[in-house]
Amino acid sequence: MACSLASRLTLVAADLPHEVILVRTWKGEQKADAYRAINPRGKVPALQTPDGILLESTAILPYLADLAPWKALMPPAGTFARAQAQGWLSYFSSALHTSLNAAMFPLLGCDGDEGRKSALDRVIGVLSDIDRHLEGRAYVLDEFSVCDLYLAVFALWRGAPALSTHLPAFPNIDRLQASIVSQPQFAAVIMEDMKTRAAG
Repeated sequence: MACSLASRLTLVAADLPHEVILVRTWKGEQKADAYRAINPRGKVPALQTPDGILLESTAILPYLADLAPWKALMPPAGTFARAQAQGWLSYFSSALHTSLNAAMFPLLGCDGDEGRKSALDRVIGVLSDIDRHLEGRAYVLDEFSVCDLYLAVFALWRGAPALSTHLPAFPNIDRLQASIVSQPQFAAVIMEDMKTRAAG
């Protein structure tokens, strides 16, 4: 259920052959020497390609989309639509991901009532912005893309204990999330991820 789930969903959407090696971040496996040899930053995801290892979701998702251009999971390179897509991926990574992390895993000194409220307010602000954008739209862009898969993963995080009873309704995000998790190929990956996490 880490943000790397978006890469797994994209691999499925692109119908690309691949092998998944799970790194159980809740057990700290990303900090082990074996994984740091792959990603010295100790974060997921990391994608092994014929040309080397690629890091960061905002780089990996477009890369995977470009490996299957017939699936149209990203607008063509060099277009304004592509730049818009990259802008949304960056926003989800820098604003949404960061705010969610701060609310779910507050740093020492930010874990008091005031700090938690501030973090939660930030999450609500970012989600509200995204929900407004989705009003009257089926997808983040004009067509289905990796942006929707990335957003759907973060939308799932709203079920975390620190968030689940503290957030208002976001009907447009709910609708997009439901449209993705209801698709069998995506539901199977998400369910596998959830079972792995629950198994410890």
